This record gives sequence, structure tokens and C-alpha cells, in this order.
Amino acid sequence: MYQRLGRLAELLAFNRDLGLIILPARSYHQQENLCIRAPEDAGGIKVIPRFPLPHLKDTELLRLLLQLGVLLLVARTFADLMKRVGGAPVIGELVAGIVLGPSVLGKLAPPLFTALFPADQPSVILLGAFAWIGAVMLLLSVGLETDLKLMRSIGRTAMFVSSFGVTLSFLLGLGLGFTLPDSYLADPAQRTIFALFVAIALSISAVPVIARILTDLGLMRRELGTVILAAGMMDDTVGWLLLSLVAGLAKRRRIGLVPIGELVGPAVLFLAFCYFVGFRLVTRWLRWIDDRTYAEHAKLTAMIVVALICAAVTQAIGLHAVFGAFIAGLMLAGSARVRKVARDDVEALTTGFMGPIFFAFSGLQVNLGALGDPLIPVLVLASAFAAKFVGCGLGGLLGGLHWREALAVAIGMNARGGMGIIVALVGLSLGVLSPPMYAVLITVALATSLATPPLLSWSLRGVRERPGDLERLERQRIEAQLPLKGDGTKLLVLSGGGPNAILAAHIAATLARHDDASVTVFHADVPGASAADFDAQFIRIKETAALSGARNVHQRLGSADSISAAIAEESGRDYDAVFAGASQVHRNRALGGDVLREIVAAARAPVVIVRDGGAPTPLRRVLVPITGAPFSRMGAGFAMLYARATGAAVTALYVRERSFVSLAALIAARHRPVDGEQVVAEIKSLGQQLGLEIETRIASGSRPENIILRIAEETECDLLVMGALFRSAEQRLYFGPRVEHILRRARCAVAVVIPPERGGAASG
Repeated sequence: MYQRLGRLAELLAFNRDLGLIILPARSYHQQENLCIRAPEDAGGIKVIPRFPLPHLKDTELLRLLLQLGVLLLVARTFADLMKRVGGAPVIGELVAGIVLGPSVLGKLAPPLFTALFPADQPSVILLGAFAWIGAVMLLLSVGLETDLKLMRSIGRTAMFVSSFGVTLSFLLGLGLGFTLPDSYLADPAQRTIFALFVAIALSISAVPVIARILTDLGLMRRELGTVILAAGMMDDTVGWLLLSLVAGLAKRRRIGLVPIGELVGPAVLFLAFCYFVGFRLVTRWLRWIDDRTYAEHAKLTAMIVVALICAAVTQAIGLHAVFGAFIAGLMLAGSARVRKVARDDVEALTTGFMGPIFFAFSGLQVNLGALGDPLIPVLVLASAFAAKFVGCGLGGLLGGLHWREALAVAIGMNARGGMGIIVALVGLSLGVLSPPMYAVLITVALATSLATPPLLSWSLRGVRERPGDLERLERQRIEAQLPLKGDGTKLLVLSGGGPNAILAAHIAATLARHDDASVTVFHADVPGASAADFDAQFIRIKETAALSGARNVHQRLGSADSISAAIAEESGRDYDAVFAGASQVHRNRALGGDVLREIVAAARAPVVIVRDGGAPTPLRRVLVPITGAPFSRMGAGFAMLYARATGAAVTALYVRERSFVSLAALIAARHRPVDGEQVVAEIKSLGQQLGLEIETRIASGSRPENIILRIAEETECDLLVMGALFRSAEQRLYFGPRVEHILRRARCAVAVVIPPERGGAASG
């Protein structure tokens, strides 16, 4: 039998498709990595891995850990110093790498530098691989912050700025690439590819640096800042596409119609797939993960997986991996389930760990002593500044900006920052840029990023706000009062079989009608709870939710020591609101007992407690009392969102409390605006943003709670929505004497909206 196996092994010895090599045992002495071996005297066989896997030596692992620790410590220290003087932290991280590299540490302490960063292959490969994963994370973060809707909304002006700036910078960089001495080329025979890399390095802008500068200067909410940011996003999008194509040509070491077609064809297919199919797949997958998984930070893991898969695909088809990560970020940014918390997680991982390693590693490759003739760095730097100044400035003027505004835009677009560093490192790793040219491009990235903040601040002196700024700020301020967004709304409904729980499910489902919204029906799996009861409750709630228009309704169990603890833990999973029916048995309490009180006290999202009034759904007339307090505006927001979804009529009521005042106070009051007019005007404006015609009333009296009840009777309202603050000092579910009075006497359905105590709305 062994002889037959040996003959079979010889036949399969060169079968590459199997991923392994099978050899007769007699050849064992020539191999080192044995997987399976039979006795030699039996003529047996052994299986050798096709790709040998050498073990990582202890010294190599130790050195890698030291390298990462030193790079991270020094990079973050320099980033902090740079931040203190008003610069971009990424520049400090790059400078840290230069200090630890051959330019400084290599000159001051050569033995230490050699011991920490030896030139042997394992150390270089390990640290380089880690740094490139950092680059993938950086481009994922950049893609997440790229707002395609913003680019479309700004339109004409940003398009002029970006197109003129990129075109002129690209042409000037191309000319430089064809005229620089051969000593700046890694391979003089690849002059065209070298020129294309220089052109891209001069064309690109650094959106993260630009965004940080605009934030520090208070320009992010102004139209001028939006133009700069949108134009920078356009620059980066075009730049990453060009970089990926040129990197693919650099790998092929030739330029022509065939290699260009071999790159453009797969690139177009990849982009088309991501646009028409990938975006929908990513959106649905994230929604599934957000609604169904139990593991912590599952969404962060999913986002990183998408980035790595896209990076692997673009690397496999000949484009660079960073382009795939950027496209992954664009797809993820379009999903409503990628919220601020998820973005913050990616930013924390990138800014706190992966990014500093990458930028410090990039600086580590710089040898300032290799710059040689100072004329070349000055020439390239001057060209970089001039191209953006002239191109973006001219584009801004043609786009309708004032000359001073156009100057500010041109200055803002000059920062290359981390994006220029990535372009330079890609060129160096592909053997296109020589160490001197790499140092030149790193110098350009440093100088432009350091010069942009003070120059931009100077250029904006005396620049007035544009006509649309105040209107946009007011619209954003009003829209910020909405407690929910239509797309991606994620609501938690507590299980229950009574009419109160059913009405709570109806209201929640009405607010979650979007395809990417979801309603999760939650049951606390605690001792004494019946799973069979929950199944029956879920069926009723799901039927109600489906009739109310919700497309995604899920069942979910959670376990803890108590019902309130389980619900509190679940509410921390990034829900927009928690809906609960009032307790069926509450004796002398208006809404519920100890369980609801504990839930309200511990929930990390707004809690909406609903009590049924017997009217059929959908409810047609809604009354919402309003004040100037944030919790009151939250209640009004819920009421208007429900009205928009159902077509209900909304009445917003402001009650001015009348009390005994002196004659002097009455005279002074005549010179003040009527109390409540500004509040009802804001609510009316918010309604207009939602396409609603809100009826507003201002009433006065010594007992506001009685006025609210009277008008509820007069308007025959079906639903009374009140924002309220939870009085946590009380030993019961209590919102103050007036709310308590209304809850006891209201004959219609009632929904009380309570902001979370942790980070919730402040009382007014």
C-alpha cells in the first residue's frame, strides 16, 4: 500500500491547485517543514506545505513590540506638542518618525538606531505590514468623513475650485516630473510613472487636516468652509482613483493601452459593483448586525471587515489597497446605521493607535541628508503652493466667490498632510520614488500643512458671512431639535400584552417606517418570566407594527438579575428611544411602579411611556404642551414626527402662568415681547421643515395643568404628548405635581417623553 501511495505522490508532486506538495519519503532529508511522514523503509510519503511557515523568533517579536511602543509614545508626544502650537497632530507624528529615523537618531546614536530599527528583512516586513494596516484604517476614516451629499449640494462653486486646482497642480507636477534630475528617480527608465506620482502628490489635498483647521477657525458651519471641505473631498476622490491606477501601472513597469485597459476595466467594474450592489449589501449587513448581534462593538468589527475586503479586492486587481479602503468608507458613510458612536470608534482606533504608527513609520523612511541640492525641494514646494493658489483661486472666482473668499479657499486647499504622505510612501514602496524625492514630497506635506492654518486665519479677516449662512445655521439649529431621523431610526419596544404596550408599539412603528429603520421588541429573560408569554406578546406587537408601516421588526431576549437591569443594558446599544406601555396595575400611581421607575432612571436613551385612551389608531388629533425647555422640545419633536407619518393634526400649546405681580412689573412687561411667541414660532418653523402646518396657541392662567386639560377636551385630541423630566430623588415614577395632575385626569391617550438622565436634556 505504501508503494501505491508513493506512486500517487509522485503524480501529485507538482499539483499546484491542491495548495501543497506531496513527495516520496526518500526525499525527506531535502525538506525542513514536514507535516505528515510515514516510515521511510515502508516507502511512505510526507506532505509538505506549499508555503513554508517559519516561526517568529523571540527576538523578532521583542523588537516589534519595542518598535511599536517607541513609535507610538514618541508620535503621540509630538502630536500633542504640535496640537498645543495650533498645528495638525499628524504633522507631529510624522516629525516623530523623522526624529527616530536616520536623519536624527541615526546620526546622534547610530548603535541605538540600528538596534531598534535594524535593516534585516523580518523587522522591516513586520513593521511595514503593521503600518500599511494603519494606512487602510486611515483611508477608511477619510471615506467615512467624505460626504457625497455635501459635494452634490455645493455643486458649481466646489466643482470649479476642485477641477481648476487639480488640473493645474497635475499639469505642473507632470512638468516637474519630466524635468527633475535622474538622481530623484528610483528607475530613470520609468520617467513617465515617476512624473505621474509627482503630479498626484501635488494635486491631492488633505481632508482631515482641512476639516480640523476649519473646525478650529469656526468655519465648518459657514458656506465658505463647506465649499473648501467639499472641494477637498472632490480632490481626494479623484486623487485616490488616479493614485490607484498609477500604482497599478507602476507594478507592471510599463504604460500603454493594454496595461491601462487591464486596470481601468476592473476598476470600473469594482466601482460599479460598489455603487449599485455593494452599498445595498453593506447597508443591509450593518442593519442586521446592529439589530441581531449580541457581541460588543460588532458594528466596528463589521466596518473593519468591509474595509479589509475592499482593500484586498483592489490590491488583487492591480489597484492599491488604500483605494479599496477609501471606497469602503464611502459605502459605509452612506449607511444610516453608521452613526457618530461608530465613527468615533473608528476615529479612536485610528487616531489613538493605527494612524500614529503609520505616520511615524512614514517619517522613519525619511533621510533629510539625502535631499542634496536645496534648490529642488524649494522648487517643488513653490510649485505646490503656486498651483493650488492659482488654480483654486481662479476656480473660486469663476464659481462666484469674492476675491478674498477665493483666496481663502485657495489657501485652505493647499494642505496636503497625511494624504500627501500616503502618496509618497506608496511611490517609495513601489520603487518609483528615490529616497531624496520621497524626502522632498514629505517636506511638501509638512510645509503646506504647517503654513495653512495661519495663512487661512489671516485671509479670513474681514470676510463677511455669506447670505445663506444665517439661514442655513437657523435651519440646522431647528432640525437639531428633532429627536429622531427617518432613515436608520432604531427603536426599542418593551414587551407587553396590554393595550398600553400595543399603543406604544404602534407609535414606535409609525416612527420607523423607513427601509433602514427597525423596531426591536425586547423581553427580559429573568427568573419568573415566561418565554411562551413573550412569544404571544411578540406576535401581537409585530402584527401591530406591520399594520403601522414598520418593515423591520425583530425579537430579542436579554438576561440580567432584574428586568430593569436587562433593559438598561439593552438600551445602551445605540437605540434612539425606548417605548414602554404604562403599567396595567399601578394603584395610586399615574403611569407605573418600581420597574418603570428603574427603567427610566437607568436607560441611556429617551424613554416614551404610553397610556392608551381607547381611540382607534392611527390617532388623528395630537396636542403637545410646549415650553422653552429642551425636554419639552423633545416631546414636541416626537409629536410632529408621528403627525408627519400619520397625517394627524397637531396643536402646540404654550401656557403662560399668571400670578400676582406689582404695577411696576406690569409696566415693564409692556416693553417685552409677548411671553411664548418665540417658543411657538420655533415650533412652527420646525413643523415647516417637516412639511406640517402646526396650529399654535398661547393661553394664560394660574393653573397651567387645568388649561391643558381644558384645551385637550375642546380639541377632542386623541393623543397628548408631553416632554417631562424624571424626578429621580423621589421613590416613585414622578414628574412633578402638574404632570401628575394631567396624567390622572386626561381622558385621551398620553405619551410622556423623558430624556435620559445621563447626558439628557437639561431642565428649563
